[in-house]
Amino acid sequence: MAARCLEDRPSTSLRGGLRRELDVAVVGAGVLGLATTDALVRRGVDVVCFDPGRPGQGQSGGWSRSFRNRHDDPRVVGLAVESRTGWSRWEDRLGQRLIGDEGTAYAGMAADDAHGLVVHEVSHAFVEPSRQAEVFGALAPMDGLLLHDPASGAIRARRTIDALVGWVGSRIVPAEVHGVTAPGDGDGAELHTADGIFRARHVVIAAGTATPRLAAGAGIEVPLDRRLHARPHFRVREEFRGAGLPCWVDRSGAFGETVYGSPMGRTGQYVVGLIGADVDIPMNDGLPPATEMEAHVRRVSAYVTWAFPGFDPEPVGVRVCVMTKLPAGSDAFGVWQTDGISAVTGHNLFKLAPALGEILADTAVKNEVPDEVADLTRRAVVAP
Repeated sequence: MAARCLEDRPSTSLRGGLRRELDVAVVGAGVLGLATTDALVRRGVDVVCFDPGRPGQGQSGGWSRSFRNRHDDPRVVGLAVESRTGWSRWEDRLGQRLIGDEGTAYAGMAADDAHGLVVHEVSHAFVEPSRQAEVFGALAPMDGLLLHDPASGAIRARRTIDALVGWVGSRIVPAEVHGVTAPGDGDGAELHTADGIFRARHVVIAAGTATPRLAAGAGIEVPLDRRLHARPHFRVREEFRGAGLPCWVDRSGAFGETVYGSPMGRTGQYVVGLIGADVDIPMNDGLPPATEMEAHVRRVSAYVTWAFPGFDPEPVGVRVCVMTKLPAGSDAFGVWQTDGISAVTGHNLFKLAPALGEILADTAVKNEVPDEVADLTRRAVVAP
């Protein structure tokens, strides 16, 4: 559905001929911004979502993401379980599957790593080496147990974005937000956009890499680290396409690298990326001279050659993307809030979009972040 201009929205009014008034504004039409907008629409809130580009083409772009239940913090496992219920509701609305039934396999995990799964009663099992082919048919034999999380799988990312855009419809406004400020008069926040100045009762900033810059105008400091990351994808050999192809997290180092991976729907391809300290290129102040992403792709190809005899080790494509991480690590995220403004950021948040969309919508309505999320935010800025 095509987005309409703000002038077409009857609920938008002019004040003094200068500022246009809104109830809630969402900045960013990635998966979190769209999920938040959708949750607000369902609450009967008059909401506008600003984004200058095509929805879902920033950090939410690409074919696939992994939905997994296992996280280091049991509270995040709880959010994942809540989010999985939300994904099911989205699937019911759409009438199509958004998460596959591939499951997730983890290498290099101990019993303590499944603590959050135990706490939230998520089905899982440790699989002996003799049975690993039942879980991951394209994987080379390896020592040690595999942790199997069967209630997870590959997210159909593009289908998800298309569904949310269809539900949100004309709430999306194709305009760039230059800045967000908190005037301090108790009357919400002010947005400066390419289409003019707006005053909103509450603004949700879910703008990916632009979130720290926009939040700074409201006095919110977001310690986000930006790094360039390569995700090559590989063709699955024909004879292995019917075998188990779960999402993959390998912390063992048995094949020379630590990686994550995910099937790309029914394309017959599988995406793999490096994980761990210093595997990506810092770009907070721009890329360093002589940056070469091909070296990262070659490292992944070497891993695939060794670990996945069921894949062709020559990449058939690569997505180069920006990773955004907080000091506490890969699974950390935060929702910062001041009067009239909230901002969300972190890493690996696509899988939590249904739950976070509801949380951000409630934050916009109540002007208050839930206590548990506020505590996770405080912990997110502390390096381990």
